[in-house]
Amino acid sequence: MSDKSQNSDYSLLSLILPKGSATPVVEAIGKAGAAGIFEMTARGSVLTEGGFIKRMFPPPAPEQHLLQTLVPNDKVDAVTEAAIEAGQLHRMGSGAVFVIPCSESSQSDGFPGAETSGDSKNGSSGEYSADLEAICAICEIGVAEDIAKAALQSGAPGPTITFGEGGGLRDKIPLLRMTKGPEKEFVWCVVDKSEADNVFAEMARAGRITEPGRGFMYSIPVDAGIVNVSSVVSSSAHAATMEQVIAALDDLKGDKDWRGSAEGDGGKAKALKSTFLKDLTGLYCIVPRDHYSDVYDAILEAGAPGVSTNFGVMLDADAGEGDQAQNEEWAVVYTSLGAGNVDKVRDATSKKIDSLGIDRTAFYTLPIPRALTYLG
Repeated sequence: MSDKSQNSDYSLLSLILPKGSATPVVEAIGKAGAAGIFEMTARGSVLTEGGFIKRMFPPPAPEQHLLQTLVPNDKVDAVTEAAIEAGQLHRMGSGAVFVIPCSESSQSDGFPGAETSGDSKNGSSGEYSADLEAICAICEIGVAEDIAKAALQSGAPGPTITFGEGGGLRDKIPLLRMTKGPEKEFVWCVVDKSEADNVFAEMARAGRITEPGRGFMYSIPVDAGIVNVSSVVSSSAHAATMEQVIAALDDLKGDKDWRGSAEGDGGKAKALKSTFLKDLTGLYCIVPRDHYSDVYDAILEAGAPGVSTNFGVMLDADAGEGDQAQNEEWAVVYTSLGAGNVDKVRDATSKKIDSLGIDRTAFYTLPIPRALTYLG
């Protein structure tokens, strides 16, 4: 793989944008220093306000772009600012940008990623610093809508749903391995830390995550960001949207704690009675899609309990000429591990990659303070 040494000089910058608005943002963040911009197609989730007919026949879920890129910490502020300006992300319904510091990262020589300048600056440090939490639920096809609705009703900004594959220990049993991995849906949302426990619990209940074969949920701390994803579709002619009303109340109150004191809940969220997995590490590998199955298998063979994969396009990959370079499909293959197993699984996967002569990959790890699944 010809890896650079592991370092903590990068952060994962993610963008959620309405369909058709990605091009100027991609151009802006590219000029600001981002590279290796991975795009996944996604759909949003909104609650529908209105009369009986409107609720019976709601509008289709809004199409979205989910962009992710590894950004050197010395460029995070500039790239974040460029994204906000180009996407007008200060406006309600315009999308979201958020930054998660990587515990470790490494890139092969051929990976189309951004280079660090060697500055010792540690991550985001501007006006967009925030105490947020990203929550992800991995579930079977058809369950994501219920999980997203629960998140919305708990006060989360409109969740984003992406698609991919997932599998686990059953993939090692030939008789049960009918496909590479069953199709999965992934529900993502970013909420204030003060709201995260309640949102996480309601999403888990809606998806029945603690039952056998129902999926996996986890959360990741977010250091900086701005979230203005639409949550409500209304046919009324009010002068302000619900998101604008809530934002105005946040400003008047000076914080968002008032959201948890709604009448009927006594100011306390209903606790989720379950055993959480604590202090895990998410290990991620970005690889051209043609090779994702090799990475998928290597991670499982190294002892990982499960693997998930998202597919997309590397917008600025340099593997071809013209349109070929702009349309090459890539994959993000990832798993959640105890901290003591990360090096073992990463090293085994790297050896497999080296044996295949693949020189366009990147690894990074993210902290997972809590996760939830069926434990038997």
